[in-house]
Amino acid sequence: MTVQQGIRLHVDGMYGGYPHSVLRAAVLQGVACPSDAAELHAFSLIADPSPHLRVSVTRPMGQGQQGSISARLFSRGHFVIGERMSLSPLARSQSPFSVTSDINLMMARLWSDLAERISHGGP
Repeated sequence: MTVQQGIRLHVDGMYGGYPHSVLRAAVLQGVACPSDAAELHAFSLIADPSPHLRVSVTRPMGQGQQGSISARLFSRGHFVIGERMSLSPLARSQSPFSVTSDINLMMARLWSDLAERISHGGP
């Protein structure tokens, strides 16, 4: 199954004093798309018009500071589903590009949870 639709992406937050452009580039590297048949089917149900994905990253300044990431998916102006998780220990002490794997994991969970919700009559 192929879905011919995009996602509008908004990135916000801060990452230990790095410029926002660096954070945005790291998020773009980590964002994952729906991949299996159930995820693609679920996405196709909300894909017109293009949904809006808001990814927030927060990591206070200083080595080892706790941080978090979240993703919220909106369709037709309404909240659909979201995920939130703490940054991994590696991402707490490195450059913004160290969060790409955390973001990828969070996005995989988001698409999986959306597919699960759709299979039970959601969104």
